[in-house]
Amino acid sequence: MGMAQQRQVKRVPPKWSLWLSGLDEWLLIFQKVSGAILVIYLIAHTLVISTALGFGHPSELTWNTVIGFVEGPHVAGPAHVGTIIEYLIALLAAVHGANGFRLILTQYFGVGLPRPERHTFPRAVPSVKKTGQAWLKYIAVIVVIIFLILATLVAFVW
Repeated sequence: MGMAQQRQVKRVPPKWSLWLSGLDEWLLIFQKVSGAILVIYLIAHTLVISTALGFGHPSELTWNTVIGFVEGPHVAGPAHVGTIIEYLIALLAAVHGANGFRLILTQYFGVGLPRPERHTFPRAVPSVKKTGQAWLKYIAVIVVIIFLILATLVAFVW
């Protein structure tokens, strides 16, 4: 009976929801990725501007050549490819800032977190509900929408 009737162990693939279970985890990942993108953009922007200024010896020819290359072709009306890229970077910075402000309020000051309950030993600890943070997410979305409207006006209308 020993080898013939071995127990079949059913293998269960790992669930990503064990590590990334909700919106807060995805927003934290977004915060780190957007921060890396903004740092890379800052370095590239500094290199482009210093090249356009001739590394301390500015000339109009160097400026027009470098900035004309970076702006790229016209897309629609006064908008260049460079204008659209700057617009997207500004939008990324606004979302990164609003999400960062929400993270600072929740993680360092506990704003919007539920009050802890008193537990006794034999009872199982209930899971913490994250409904208290919803208003912070709505405020972040409102700030991003306002910035999106203003940035659109500045980049494409004014």
